[in-house]
Amino acid sequence: MRILLQFGIAALLAGMVSATTLERLTLEDMVQKSMSIVRGRVLDSTSVQRGNVIYTVYRLQVSERLKGAGGASSVEVYVPGGAKAGYRQSFAGSPVMETGAEYVVFIWTSPRGINQAIGMGQGVFDVKAKPGSETVLSRGTLDAQMVDATGRAVEDQGLKLTLGRLRQVVTQAEASKAEVQ
Repeated sequence: MRILLQFGIAALLAGMVSATTLERLTLEDMVQKSMSIVRGRVLDSTSVQRGNVIYTVYRLQVSERLKGAGGASSVEVYVPGGAKAGYRQSFAGSPVMETGAEYVVFIWTSPRGINQAIGMGQGVFDVKAKPGSETVLSRGTLDAQMVDATGRAVEDQGLKLTLGRLRQVVTQAEASKAEVQ
């Protein structure tokens, strides 16, 4: 009976993985929808289960807040997928962050206070800083089905920009928001 239950759960989860569809977000969309944007280094990760979903929780040491009120020197970001109690879940489009690596993460915070990356992997950028040159942020193409705002299937292109360009877009978005208020 237990093997049958495990097989049923595995089949259900396999169906969930293949059904991941994300709305493709522009840089401006991500800046606008994010409650905070942080630059930080991954200190560690752990897995937790909430309901039927396993999450990997990454703890980042914040080196810079590009958007959002100042706060703690570290932040936890929940990403769907991970391993817990002998079970493994994966979701197309979920980012994987490496301990010790540096990222810029666009964060949305749920009403319960749980931080998640905007658009799954769309909101997680690798940081490449070279002395004497501009810091570059990049993310590759995602392994998820993508649609535009109208629901039409589109291809993900990945995204590459400089940290200076991101700062400029954040400043413009905050200025537009202040004008509306």
